[in-house]
Amino acid sequence: MSPRPRTATDPERADPARRRPLAVVGAVVTGLGVLALTVAIAVAGTWRGSVAPQEIALVTVDVPAAATELVCPGPVRLPTEPESGSDAAYDPAFDPTPVASSSGLGLVTVSPDGSSTAAATRLDPLGPNGVEPLIAVVPDGAAAGGSLPDVPGGLVLRAEPAGQVPAWVAGATTALTTDGDLRGLVAASCSRASTESWLVGAGTSLGSSARLVLDNPGRTAATVSVDLWGPSGPVELAGAPQYLVPAGEERVVLLEGVAAEQERVVVHVVASGGLVGAYLQDSALRGLVPAGTDDVVPGAAPALRQVVPGLSVTGSTVDGADVALLRLLAPGTQAGTATISLLGPEGSVELPGATEVDLEAGAVLDVPLGGLPAGHYTLVVDADVEVVAGALLTRGLGVGLPPDAVGDPQDGPPLDRAWAPSVALGAAGPLALPPGVDGEVVIGAVPVPGVTGVAQATLELVGPDGVLGVTSLRIAPGTTSVQPLAELTGAASDAVGLVLRSADPRLAWAVVLTDERQDGDLVAVLSPVAPAPGQPSIAVRAR
Repeated sequence: MSPRPRTATDPERADPARRRPLAVVGAVVTGLGVLALTVAIAVAGTWRGSVAPQEIALVTVDVPAAATELVCPGPVRLPTEPESGSDAAYDPAFDPTPVASSSGLGLVTVSPDGSSTAAATRLDPLGPNGVEPLIAVVPDGAAAGGSLPDVPGGLVLRAEPAGQVPAWVAGATTALTTDGDLRGLVAASCSRASTESWLVGAGTSLGSSARLVLDNPGRTAATVSVDLWGPSGPVELAGAPQYLVPAGEERVVLLEGVAAEQERVVVHVVASGGLVGAYLQDSALRGLVPAGTDDVVPGAAPALRQVVPGLSVTGSTVDGADVALLRLLAPGTQAGTATISLLGPEGSVELPGATEVDLEAGAVLDVPLGGLPAGHYTLVVDADVEVVAGALLTRGLGVGLPPDAVGDPQDGPPLDRAWAPSVALGAAGPLALPPGVDGEVVIGAVPVPGVTGVAQATLELVGPDGVLGVTSLRIAPGTTSVQPLAELTGAASDAVGLVLRSADPRLAWAVVLTDERQDGDLVAVLSPVAPAPGQPSIAVRAR
């Protein structure tokens, strides 16, 4: 076939000259575009350099206070018990529980300013909203509370704002087991669900169990990442280090199943997609001898200073058996040094042989507190690198004695343990008391640069229908005040909580609970959870 011939009806082929004007026009248009862009850039540069930007005023916008939501730990569980959501399982055939655990919960709601009506509060089981509350407290005054004689599982404490500030509410659970593998007194305050938690305590060596409990009180699923450090540094978990926690549900991870043979651990929990409550149930055995059970609750985030109130020790020798200890971790990449101070009722007390300790980056360190006089202390750690901290309290007939006087621990008397977390200074607010507890309120006045004079505070005792009594406190700087609960409550056996009111930024406090037993006393620590700060308004820039 021959090519198509050119004809007069084919403009481009018939007259090539007709194409040139179009090409010229295109070139002119392109050149004008470049020129216009150049002029625009030049003008913009001239304007920016010669005209000062106008000041835009800030506008104050009122923001309603948020509702308060606290997650309360459930009852203690043997790690041999099968449970939904667990990532490891033990043989349930061996279940030495000669006695049952008794549990309880107390809650308190108080007025932030002490004069207005306290916020209405409800206690719900962990799960979807809208169910019938287990407890509903509707105050008609500045304070009220309630109690629950048996804790069925994970719980959520909810309260609407008290006017323009978040509600001042608190809850706490206890569990008492007098014999068997879980022998001990367990106590924990209800804590705020968050995106990040630091848990300082527990271990996964032979005979120990660290049961990580993740509670999601929200309406969306949350993905939780778990980082763990041991004596030799960061520990790689077996399997995926991320766990999905469905909305309104609980997820349990037995750390001895994913990070075995770690004598001491620190756990960092990070949640995305929702807020999660986290705690560790720490329990230990020495052969068949119980060595204590307690819940490890979140402490303060890494900082150059950590304060642990409520350190209660019995008399001990420097090398005594099973003495209290301080646990430290510098989670960063830099090594450092930490200075340890102990504030007692009469002032600072030197820790024999360990006033200053070296910190290896990423390695969990336990500092024995043997040799201290028996009593109550506020523990202060100052470091040149950021650290996290917690303290272990111990009780038992052989605690503090020289090792040769105790003999084989597997043939000795049982022990109990309690973990005290680090807290923020100046944490005034409420603390709930579960029913039937006894112990001491321990309040430390930690020295702070620029703040002088005696620290002043009031301690209110709260019953179901209001304030039962008020105690005025004056605490010298660098000392710790001890107030026995029996003296505060007197004949008021129905007390449900305490409120510390003070504007002093030096105060840190906790309640040390005790239960005296012939085979060895039991101990636990309750630390307050500071109320959320109020933010009635914010400044925004209008454009």
